[in-house]
Amino acid sequence: MQLRSAKAGDTLLGFYALSSAELKPFTGGVRLSLEISDASGRLPGIMWGDEAEAAHEEIKGAQGVKVKGLVGEYRGTLQLQVEKIRPASSDEYDLTELVAASRFSAEELEDAVDAIINKISDEEVRQVVIETIYSDDVKPRYFEAPAGTRWHHGYLRGLAEHSLSIAQAADKLCDHYDHLDRSLLLAGGLLHDIGKIEELSVGSTLGYSTDGRLFGHIVIGWDMVRQTAERLGLLGDVNVKKLLHMILSHQGKKEYSVPVEPVFEEAFVLYFLDEIDSKLNAMDRIRNKPDNDDAEFSAYVNLLQTQLYLRKKKSGEPTEPQQESLLEPEQEES
Repeated sequence: MQLRSAKAGDTLLGFYALSSAELKPFTGGVRLSLEISDASGRLPGIMWGDEAEAAHEEIKGAQGVKVKGLVGEYRGTLQLQVEKIRPASSDEYDLTELVAASRFSAEELEDAVDAIINKISDEEVRQVVIETIYSDDVKPRYFEAPAGTRWHHGYLRGLAEHSLSIAQAADKLCDHYDHLDRSLLLAGGLLHDIGKIEELSVGSTLGYSTDGRLFGHIVIGWDMVRQTAERLGLLGDVNVKKLLHMILSHQGKKEYSVPVEPVFEEAFVLYFLDEIDSKLNAMDRIRNKPDNDDAEFSAYVNLLQTQLYLRKKKSGEPTEPQQESLLEPEQEES
C-alpha cells in the first residue's frame, strides 16, 4: 500500500524506507518513535512495550524495513501503530518505489539541458558549463541527485529539474530585459546548485553527506566550477569570475548562509529566480498532500511564516453571494 493512500483503520504490511527511529522515555518505560516513507509520502509511527527497545536495536542504521501495523490517528494526524518491524535487504524492495522521482526522465532532462547550453553564446562560459556538468564523475549524479530533502525538489532528478527550470525562466526573462547577459544567467541556472551532488546522499532515503554538513553545497559547487575554470585557464575571464560570484551569492542574504551577497544584475536575478522556483515547488507539494485534499488552508508553514490558502476557482463554479457590508450606507443628500 502506498503511504499516500493510507487511511485510519487500514492494516499496513510492506517494505518502506526508514526515515528516522528514536527511543523516547515515557512513564511506563520507553517507546519507539519512527517515520517511514515511500515514493508517495511519509508516515510517523509508534511502537510501545518491551519489544520497542529490541526493535530499535535491530533496525538501527537500516535504510529499508518491512513493517506491519495499524494506521490510526493521533491529534488529527495519521500515525502507524507498529506491531512488527525488521530490517530489509536491498533485494527485497524496489528503490524507485521508496524514493520519489521527478516526472521527467533523465533523458528528457539531459536533452533540455543540452538545448539551454546551446543558447550560451559566451564561449568561455559555455566551456566551463560543459566541462563541469559533462565530466565523467559529475554527469550521472547531476541527472540523479535531488535538490533538497524535504523543502523543495526533494526527489530523484530534482537537481536537474530545478536547475533547468531556473535556466528556462531566465531565458524568457532575458527576452523582456534585454540588457541582461543571457549566457551568465543560463550558466548560473544550470550550475548554481551543482554542489548538491556532493552535499546530499541518495539511498532509500535522502539525506546529507559528511562533506555536505561540513561545507555545504554553495562552497562545494563554487570549488567544483573554479577547478574546471582553472584547468581550462579561464579564471581571469570576467564572466567566469561573475559566474563564480553567482554561485556563491545565489541564496541572496548572509543570514541564508551565503559567503557574499549579489553585487550585479544577473546575480540578483538568479537569487530571485531560485526563490521563486524553490517556493513554488514547495507550495505545490504542500497543496498536494492528502491531508489538504478538502482543506481551505494548509497547516502553518514555518519557512513561509504563513498558512497557504488552497482554494482554486473551478470551471463553471458559481460566484458566491456578496456579503452585506457592516458599514452603514451613506445617506442620500437631501
